[in-house]
Amino acid sequence: MPGWERWVVVELPLFVLTAICTHLVISGSQTLMHCWLGHRRLGGRLFRNHIHFHHTYYARGHLASATYHGDEGNNTPYFLIPAAVLGIILFFVLPLDVFLVMAVACAASFYAHVYLDKEYHVEPSKLERFAWFRRKQQLHFVHHLHANTNFAVIDFFWDRLFGTYREPDEHVH
Repeated sequence: MPGWERWVVVELPLFVLTAICTHLVISGSQTLMHCWLGHRRLGGRLFRNHIHFHHTYYARGHLASATYHGDEGNNTPYFLIPAAVLGIILFFVLPLDVFLVMAVACAASFYAHVYLDKEYHVEPSKLERFAWFRRKQQLHFVHHLHANTNFAVIDFFWDRLFGTYREPDEHVH
């Protein structure tokens, strides 16, 4: 098989599958870490940061603000530690091209989680014109009103899978 045909038939699907799987691992990990470390005393400092900052700034009556508040108590850098350790291990295990696809997909997914969380809480958001964004924002706001539900930021099917999903209340918009 010539080089370009092999790339289209074998390598491109492998890269796409790697990127999709990487995003799902990041998304699922974010959901679980948010649930188990951000909302349970087991999380120690992560729990205190998340509850005392993010859930204090964004609670019933003020789910969004003109500027994003929360960098002070942001737990996101702590989630980079296990991702970096796993990345170092995978660098030595995976072929370089697959590793690079995984690293780029991981960074993109991580950025998307941070970006969307900020956009959910900024009013007005540049993304409000999109129905998919408004729906995800509603589901995220459910989490701020009912803290034991909807831990995901992007892929709320994880909450359905983990039994923590809740539909928005009628009055939440």
